[in-house]
Amino acid sequence: MDVALAIFNVGAGLGVLAAGGALVYLAWRMTPLIKDSRALTADLRRLTRAADAELRPILANTKELTGNVEVLSEDIAVQLDRLGDLMLALQQGVDRGQITVAAGRPERLPVESWETREDASDS
Repeated sequence: MDVALAIFNVGAGLGVLAAGGALVYLAWRMTPLIKDSRALTADLRRLTRAADAELRPILANTKELTGNVEVLSEDIAVQLDRLGDLMLALQQGVDRGQITVAAGRPERLPVESWETREDASDS
């Protein structure tokens, strides 16, 4: 029984030693991967800072533009209301007969100058 126990202990010791060796080998093989992941993390942080620095002014300009668009749309709404009022007043003037609307184009009148020049060769 002592021989069996000794063989078991040696086998268990060799198993633990093999597992430890495998862990050391894996850690040694993982070193480049760990370095690469640290470099990627540093690059990601740098990119995040750069994106933040670039996006802040863009977002500020976007806020300003949306504010300007809002003001302009309100101005357009006011102008459209005024145009509607003018069109209503025009329609009411036409309905009352105060304004007449000619059908077709008006007759073209000749353009004459108040000062007529005589030809320089006549003098």
